[in-house]
Amino acid sequence: MSSREIILTLKDGVRVIRINRPKTKNAFDSNVYTTITNTLTEDAQNDNVVVTIITGTGEYYSSGFDIKSAMSKFGGGDTRGVDELKAMINAFIIYPKLLIALVNGPAIGIAVTTAALCDIVYASERATFETPFLRIGLCAEGCSSYNFPNILGRSKASEMLFLGKKMTAQEAYQFGFVAEVIPHEQLDQFAHKLMTLGKELSVNGVKITKKLILNNYRNVLCECNERELDQLVECFGSEEFSEGIMKFMSRKSKL
Repeated sequence: MSSREIILTLKDGVRVIRINRPKTKNAFDSNVYTTITNTLTEDAQNDNVVVTIITGTGEYYSSGFDIKSAMSKFGGGDTRGVDELKAMINAFIIYPKLLIALVNGPAIGIAVTTAALCDIVYASERATFETPFLRIGLCAEGCSSYNFPNILGRSKASEMLFLGKKMTAQEAYQFGFVAEVIPHEQLDQFAHKLMTLGKELSVNGVKITKKLILNNYRNVLCECNERELDQLVECFGSEEFSEGIMKFMSRKSKL
């Protein structure tokens, strides 16, 4: 499953999924969706995997969904992209092992909402979190309509989901979105420490504890994902989405 754009490693019980698309700022395309889904699904049954870490290469954790991929997969009533998105989000929700997001830089859109589905989020001091869905004619996704108010409180969640407010790493820590903020120059050293977790933790203990936690809200998240995606299908077919993408591409071309 490993490719140049998704680097997969497994050592001493720790799986690392590294998005390696720095030219696109690690944007999520169809290959990213599918590879993450397949990896989490297969690792769920593999007791050689105790901990999974998701991170990015270069300056960005991820700039969110890939515009070119989105236009080909989500436009014109095509539901393929929605199916891929649904499968990936559900894979995050039901994953039975410890799932850690190591946010090495700015995270946007789906990168933020899936990070919130992880058990632990660690962030570089250079990381930021932004969900500008409404600016391109979309709505909340990745269970953010449930997770964000639950984690951040309704007011801060609404500021992000409605206004697209960018949250710094320190703000994310203060609001409980992030467990710890790491000085950027120490990020590699911190990642190296995380690689020891596979030897330190009992895979059975991890699975039992994760099951106990998931039992409290797994069904809620799966239902939330279903509702959000139903609305996203409508948004993708709207003029607002087409206009939002055109404005985005116009701004991008002027940079």
